Amino acid sequence: MLIYLAMLELEEDKIKFEKIYEKYRQIMFYVANKILKDDHLSEDAVHNAFLRIIKNIDKIDEVDSPRTKAFIVIIVERIAIDFYRKRKREKVSDIEEEYKNREVNFSIEDKVCESNLTIALAKLNESYFQVLSLKFQYGFSNKEIANVLNLGEENVYKRIQRARKKLKEILEEMEDGNIE
Repeated sequence: MLIYLAMLELEEDKIKFEKIYEKYRQIMFYVANKILKDDHLSEDAVHNAFLRIIKNIDKIDEVDSPRTKAFIVIIVERIAIDFYRKRKREKVSDIEEEYKNREVNFSIEDKVCESNLTIALAKLNESYFQVLSLKFQYGFSNKEIANVLNLGEENVYKRIQRARKKLKEILEEMEDGNIE
């Protein structure tokens, strides 16, 4: 953590960052590991997320607010997805190997469905990904999402509808073999 603190000039930013680090580092690792399924890559993703948070520390007003939590979660998710895409491009492992170490109680169909969903979510544009993630992964209400993203509730509702429709289209294309 000292390395991160050395990157900040203002004492108030250092205090704010320490609070962020202590409060969110475990959830950041959990979020990254849920996407990457690799402890080392997840640690790298969290490190990169902290670097990005340092660059944007002025955008964080209140450490304990739902808006801050969503901001931090979205940062680490996007970085983890970038790592996932990079790993996929490098052909380090294919989807079957990626899930080889998963719990035995999942059927092969479950593994393929989960993998396809992860890939499809990664193909969504950022605004669609954000609303779906906040709504379904973190259980935010439309009103909370509207507050976090500075949108109207109606706009959030419409964006969720469009995101679900786009996600369905991507999954259908993947099923038909039109998309990798």
